[in-house]
Amino acid sequence: MKNITGSILLFLGGICMIISSAIGSIGIYEFLYDYVSTEVPPEIIPLLKATIVVLRVIAYTGGYAIIVGTIFILFNHYRLGKFFIGLGLTFGSLALIIWIIVRVVDLFPGLITDPEVLTYLDRLYEQFTYNTGLAFTGVVVAIIGRMAIKKPKKPKKAKKEGELEVEEEIFEEPDESHNNSPD
Repeated sequence: MKNITGSILLFLGGICMIISSAIGSIGIYEFLYDYVSTEVPPEIIPLLKATIVVLRVIAYTGGYAIIVGTIFILFNHYRLGKFFIGLGLTFGSLALIIWIIVRVVDLFPGLITDPEVLTYLDRLYEQFTYNTGLAFTGVVVAIIGRMAIKKPKKPKKAKKEGELEVEEEIFEEPDESHNNSPD
């Protein structure tokens, strides 16, 4: 089993994410809806609401999706497994990125000076329950585990079924010594 290390890391990362609730809170969807709904035409609002519901479902899967994806990978369903892992890491990774941005902005106070951007960044940061080391560890470990998963290469077959093997015929030049023609 080639992907055992990656699978263990994914499983541990998923468990850490479940325990720490490293997904966005309900407020993140309200924040996104409030922000985007003022910028789109009214006929797009139903599509926007449906998109927010889909995002909520993706975020809630979090660590559970990572564990389900790991199980699929263990049973050699790599594409489906990676799809579930990608879903699980979506909001955990977003929270990680926002956490890093906030830390960089805090470290370098003059980096972003626009008060509106700082307000949005603060409001967005408050929406994630990402204040524990366990959440940070879970997402990072799951990302490393995802990177460690490699689909094994299938051995190439010498010939496909139904194909005939073509042999090269070697033609020899006629030998002049056996030539019966009169001189």
